[in-house]
Amino acid sequence: MDTSEYRDLFLAEAQEYLQGLNTALLELEHNPSDREILQEMFRAAHSLKGMSATMGYQQLANLTHQMENVLDLLRQGTLQMNSSVANILFESLDLLETLLDSIEDPAAGANDVVRLVEKLRTACNADPEETADAAEPCRIALDEFEKEMLRTAAAGGERVRHIEVVLDAACLLKSVRAYMVFKVLEKFGHLVKSVPAAHELEEEQFDDTFHLVFLTKTEDEVIQRDLSQIAEVAEVILRDLADYTVSRQEETSVGPMTEIGPDSGSEEPKNGENKKNIRRTAEKTIRVETDKLDQLINLVGELVVNRTRVVELGKVDVAAELASAVEQLDRITTNLQSAVMKLRMVPIKQVFDRFPRMVRDLSQEKGKKVNLEVYGEETELDRSIVNQIGDPLVHLLRNSVDHGIESPGERVALGKPEEGTIRLDARHEGSYVTIRVSDDGHGIDADSLRKKAVKKGLISAAEEQRLSDEDAVRLIFRNGFSTAEQVTDISGRGVGMDAVKTVIESMSGSVDVKTVTGEGTQFLVRLPLTLAIIKALLVEVAGEIYAIPIESIRENLYVSPEDIKTIQGEKVINLRNEVLPLIHLDETLGTASQNSEEILSVVVVEVAERKTGLVVDVLLGQQEIVIKSLSRVVEGIRGVAGATVLGNGKVALILDVTGLFHKRK
Repeated sequence: MDTSEYRDLFLAEAQEYLQGLNTALLELEHNPSDREILQEMFRAAHSLKGMSATMGYQQLANLTHQMENVLDLLRQGTLQMNSSVANILFESLDLLETLLDSIEDPAAGANDVVRLVEKLRTACNADPEETADAAEPCRIALDEFEKEMLRTAAAGGERVRHIEVVLDAACLLKSVRAYMVFKVLEKFGHLVKSVPAAHELEEEQFDDTFHLVFLTKTEDEVIQRDLSQIAEVAEVILRDLADYTVSRQEETSVGPMTEIGPDSGSEEPKNGENKKNIRRTAEKTIRVETDKLDQLINLVGELVVNRTRVVELGKVDVAAELASAVEQLDRITTNLQSAVMKLRMVPIKQVFDRFPRMVRDLSQEKGKKVNLEVYGEETELDRSIVNQIGDPLVHLLRNSVDHGIESPGERVALGKPEEGTIRLDARHEGSYVTIRVSDDGHGIDADSLRKKAVKKGLISAAEEQRLSDEDAVRLIFRNGFSTAEQVTDISGRGVGMDAVKTVIESMSGSVDVKTVTGEGTQFLVRLPLTLAIIKALLVEVAGEIYAIPIESIRENLYVSPEDIKTIQGEKVINLRNEVLPLIHLDETLGTASQNSEEILSVVVVEVAERKTGLVVDVLLGQQEIVIKSLSRVVEGIRGVAGATVLGNGKVALILDVTGLFHKRK
């Protein structure tokens, strides 16, 4: 069978299972006795094994099969969770990810798979085939009605049989196979009980094996023969009911009537309810190719441009019917635009989910104790931004572990808890998303940064004296600057924070840092919700129209020439006791202003809590614009983020406020 057409779907689902296993294993390390987490991990590993076997990826199937054995023993309590077992499982997940990345090469990682499979077998302390018998057995419990059925059957000459049915590991439609088993048994007798219950079999809430209590007068050989002929049924075993034993794990599927402990009666229905909720949630989502989604976004963008044009034309012809039609078109297009933009929005959780594992590994490597607190995982961002924000956040978190958090001994000596805390949170603020990465480490010493910057030749001695503490701390974003004393695989080359700033600013965002010596450091990242369609203020400078993103604007002013002062060669104004630098856009953009008005129009913009005033000729008003990328010939011009098409068909450049700040310097 050619499975190539399903490869992309398999890879996407396999990555989801891997991320889920990583997250669950981190939780299991802190709560080794949590059976719900173990059940979740076992189901994920089992599903991944079956998918891999079906697709023909045998190495993936072998490795997940051995992981499944280890998880099974952990569930049964015959193997205890400890750091050694956790590290082996984490190593297995890393190898699974490597195998997925090189899925086209069947030989990739073969030696590593053999080595890890042996490690997992050693952890089990038994051959894989023997692990099923390692569980401590306990008898099934029957209620009074079921016991009465058995007594009546025995009096009528029927035999009570325990039937154990084992399905193939690669069976995909387990519920269908269970149904076929039930249909075959109908002609031989009466079913008293199934373990798990029938509704759980129907919802595939079981592994490879299920058990039946059956009343019949038919010989075992006949029943076994007919059941074995069902496709994907690997084994059928019939026993006397007196010999019927199941593992503790299997009995948890029976429900509250099974006597296996004080918590089992209440826990399983709750878990079952959660699984149903998850199933219902999954049915509400579909997978869409990104190319198709991008095409839809582009078409809506063109529609928005033409809507603006029609609205402008509608203002010329004031006929009542035309005005009504234009108003309706405007409303429908706005609603369509809002709906389509939501399709691009994805929760930032898919980026945040990989960080707990990363922080765990880094803290172990550095000999530190670090607790990562994550908040706001459901905050939504444009898919294109989510795809790019991962690497900058990795840099920030790695620096927090390496530079920010002290060693346990240092923290205790300073009167701090032995375990350091890093907090990662995201939240909406208007049309922006703010992401904070903060730690309770030793903070950043501004004086030390000044000295290092002078030593590296990044600033002069004179600049060192003038530099405020806030600006000194921002030196860490300079290319080539590093506070590390030596180069490690984590930091020290002076490219990490510079790369963070570059990537974030390329997404029309900003990054800033705040620190208190001895208390900790906070990095603040602001990103626009979307990069496709934004609101902007249209302004005119030297006869040309430019668009300024509305989220960067704080207010608009009219300024008289006598209000403008000069400080150190820069033109400034006093705005509510705050010195506000001015940027004349005609000079910055290299054009000659034709404005002869004495009163100047000033747009006050803010980037990373720093404000400036942009002097323009005319304020034209707000408008939603569709961002278009520039040609390679002109892209990369500092101060210009892109272009848009106006309602009259003309092209207007979109100004990059952050770039204008740098251009002024």
